[in-house]
Amino acid sequence: MTNQPASTPSSPAKGLDVLQAMMDGRIERSGIAHTMPMQLSAIEAGKVSMRVTPDERHLNPAGMVHGGFAATCLDGAAALALYSSLDAGTAYSTVDLSVKYLRPLAPNTEYLASATLVERTRSLGICNAELRGADGKLHAMASATLMVKG
Repeated sequence: MTNQPASTPSSPAKGLDVLQAMMDGRIERSGIAHTMPMQLSAIEAGKVSMRVTPDERHLNPAGMVHGGFAATCLDGAAALALYSSLDAGTAYSTVDLSVKYLRPLAPNTEYLASATLVERTRSLGICNAELRGADGKLHAMASATLMVKG
């Protein structure tokens, strides 16, 4: 017998359990997932994929999807890849995000944001993330360093 709390749908013990519950619709997605339309589509320990769709709210004055949309989606995917390896109550935050933009994003078009946890220590997580179109073409990529707090 252990002193660890049992994992239940109402109080998952692992970040991976929380993400699975979000993906299944058993718990509400975070606010940012509504502001930047992001929906988990695949998860496993250290890896996540999300469907993301920019819309008119994400356009810059020139009518193009703002680069911040891609950066936020890449950062979000990287953070969730790290979170999938943590206990549910462990806090984390991005300390560095390096983004490379290769192709512009089109509004009202679905993309896939995927991230992988490359390395994790007690206090840091390093993740790589990609944003690809339905045709598989790479639109943006990022490397993120996240601090684990706890």
